[in-house]
Amino acid sequence: MRRAFPFTAIVGQEEMKLALILNVVDPSIGGVLIMGHRGTGKSTAVRALADLLPRITIVDGCLYNCDPADERNLCTDCAARAVRPAKTAPVSVVELPLGATEDRVCGTIDIERALTQGRKTFDPGLLARANRGFLYIDEVNLLEDHLVDLLLDVAATGRNRVEREGVSVEHPSQFVLVGSGNPEEGELRPQLLDRFGLHAEVVTETYLDNRVEIIERREAYDRDPEAFFDAYAEDQEVLRKRITRARASLRKVTVDRSILSKIAQLCVDLKVDGHRGELTIMRSARALAAFEGRRIVSENHVRRVSAMSLRHRLRRDVLDETAKSEKIDQAVDDVIPRVPEPHGGDRKGEPKTQPDTPRKAKNPDGPRQRSAAGGGGKTNTAETTSPPAVENRSLESPLEERLRALMPNRGDKSQSHSRRPSGAKTVNSQLRGRYTRAVSFKRTGARIAIDATLRAMLSSTQTHISSSALRYKLLKHKRGTLFVFAIDASGSMAANRIARAKSTILKLLKKSYLNRDSVAIVSFHGTTANVDLMPSRSILRARRVLDSLRMGGSTPLSAGLASTIELLTLVGDRYGDNVVLLFTDGRSNVPLRRRGANVRVLRQLKIEMELRELMLELKQLRAHVVVVDTQREFESSKETKRLAALLQAQFVKLTPAVP
Repeated sequence: MRRAFPFTAIVGQEEMKLALILNVVDPSIGGVLIMGHRGTGKSTAVRALADLLPRITIVDGCLYNCDPADERNLCTDCAARAVRPAKTAPVSVVELPLGATEDRVCGTIDIERALTQGRKTFDPGLLARANRGFLYIDEVNLLEDHLVDLLLDVAATGRNRVEREGVSVEHPSQFVLVGSGNPEEGELRPQLLDRFGLHAEVVTETYLDNRVEIIERREAYDRDPEAFFDAYAEDQEVLRKRITRARASLRKVTVDRSILSKIAQLCVDLKVDGHRGELTIMRSARALAAFEGRRIVSENHVRRVSAMSLRHRLRRDVLDETAKSEKIDQAVDDVIPRVPEPHGGDRKGEPKTQPDTPRKAKNPDGPRQRSAAGGGGKTNTAETTSPPAVENRSLESPLEERLRALMPNRGDKSQSHSRRPSGAKTVNSQLRGRYTRAVSFKRTGARIAIDATLRAMLSSTQTHISSSALRYKLLKHKRGTLFVFAIDASGSMAANRIARAKSTILKLLKKSYLNRDSVAIVSFHGTTANVDLMPSRSILRARRVLDSLRMGGSTPLSAGLASTIELLTLVGDRYGDNVVLLFTDGRSNVPLRRRGANVRVLRQLKIEMELRELMLELKQLRAHVVVVDTQREFESSKETKRLAALLQAQFVKLTPAVP
């Protein structure tokens, strides 16, 4: 088996490495969430952690790695033993893949024993293996909602209870939760976010020498992993011993009451909900002091762990992109004034990193562009930057009322205290979701329901397993709604009209975040239409796309709808509902096929014919279409109402924004 990349060979990313080490020193910190750019060593660091973990004492033969000295957290088998023989074993680092099934995570009936011995026994899952170890989830923000619910239950109680397929089992499952992901690929559920003790941010390394060093070390590792690992064996051993000493001395480290008072004041000043913030700062500062060989927690220790402990706990608007670390640092400076470090600044050999200022890409998603084809006819190509999005603070708009009537079964998470997303449509399948019941029919990829199959076999008189006795799992999962914002960014959409459209979209983005829905953005102006944002649950990415929209030129409405249809065809039936919100003033003047359409009357007839064709395609895709008139209340809606009639769509006129 190929050895993991050495932890001590990782260049830079000091905050991430420190957060992981502190959780090894004191697992009660509660895990770490590592979020940042792609390809910055997040997964590499977590997998490298396994080599540094000290060995632990477990009950020999226990499937759950029970501690023989911990009477309160023993499994049923270990609790029933009069004598518990002990042995040492490495701490497990278990990876939970995104495609894992619920029975593989929780555990299920042992098929082999059931068929060969007729005994109903439990086959432990990933949560059993992770007990007293680390559970790692890569791309945690993309984890299925039903698995998130499961993890929340286990993380809250420290025990995994399984009631399925005729098996009733409860076993300890206390683990350090480690997650990593790219925030641009989707937001993390707030309930799961709060379960992580620390939040480490990683960015692409900008210091040139460090970038070169990363290339050289990775190339050397890929060429000969064993030789590369041996080259860092001494550094690994030094760090391993340092962690072991820190774990042994952790209980001897004291935290003065004045330090606790400043930690509490910091959380009060930052308006942090709950008390997990104070506890995490205290535990992290204590672990840091133990790791550095100190006996007393200092203000400097608190300062160094505050940002990691509070970054994900600050109350903020979900659309706000203001930097949280700077806000925390300012509050720390107010509560704990800076004093010169006793050892004088930076350590030797550590280069000062430059501030990360990546160039903003024009189009982060690589939008596909559709053009109204052919030459002929001169169009207005002047472009200007559209005004920034500012939220409309008015009460529920007619558009929201229309959407509520359009999808009556759609819940409103903002009015609910349930932790499960209510905006999703529940569907049955045999591929993913929670196991609800067994059925006799089979679809591609279906999994056998062992409990129901065994019952069918026992009731049958046949001596062999027939296909008629096989039962398959029917799974239930939730599919959210896809909102496609088709935005007219032409010159006729004056700045005030596009601003009104953006303010309405911001309100809808907030609701989509609460309901765990996905959004996509299509814009059209001049002679082209762009898919600016592919379906995503990251509303921050949607906000950035909105703010960077260019406007000006003609109105290629047909091209915009054609791009929307291509997008819906691409996603297929991935979502429960597809809703197209067309923000426009209705003044389409560029046909999709422009040849021979220079005469205004003929051009308009051609546009109407194209819109009717596009309407039929939208109907086939079962998309709900709403034409949103962005004009002011005193302006005529004749064009937009006519457009809604051509598309057989709902019509809504925006209300004036309330400042």
